[in-house]
Amino acid sequence: MRKNLNRWAFMGLCIFFLLSLNGIDMGKSDSPGDLSLSHYKQSSGKCSICHSAPGEIDPGKCLGCHKEIASRIHEKRGYHRDKAEDCGTCHTEHQGRKADIIDFDEKDFDHSETGYKLTGNHSRVNNCRKCHSPDRTVRRKNFPSFLYLKKGCITCHNPPHSGIKDNCTLCHDGISWTVDNWR
Repeated sequence: MRKNLNRWAFMGLCIFFLLSLNGIDMGKSDSPGDLSLSHYKQSSGKCSICHSAPGEIDPGKCLGCHKEIASRIHEKRGYHRDKAEDCGTCHTEHQGRKADIIDFDEKDFDHSETGYKLTGNHSRVNNCRKCHSPDRTVRRKNFPSFLYLKKGCITCHNPPHSGIKDNCTLCHDGISWTVDNWR
């Protein structure tokens, strides 16, 4: 009896060893598909880096890596200011190494979703990169960023008044720089 048990245990170990040589990970057999390349590189294939339980994404783990998004959520500014509950709703993973998990169309984007509605002269800008240029935004390796390094008017405009810095909206609006009434 013990001899048969040892034989079965030995056979099980051999099968597990052969599967691991072929790159099959028994713990990942329930995966719905390959991760995108950037997440695969960051996670080293460890599900617990992103998941708190099988199939459950922990937004806290996402924001632990995406600190620039976390800071905007904390400051309640930018597109993600009110989207901390479920990153997987918009960023669908397990679609393969070449998948684009940032579903973003510049032509159809509603800028008011960022908390900054484009009005006046700002609404005339028809190229996002005119304002969101690489020298003004967070650096990314594989895709462009729209996250400003600085906040407020000084992101694009040099303040003409010494000492006032970025309190432009105390006197100016997005329609005209001319000041009719001192507020």
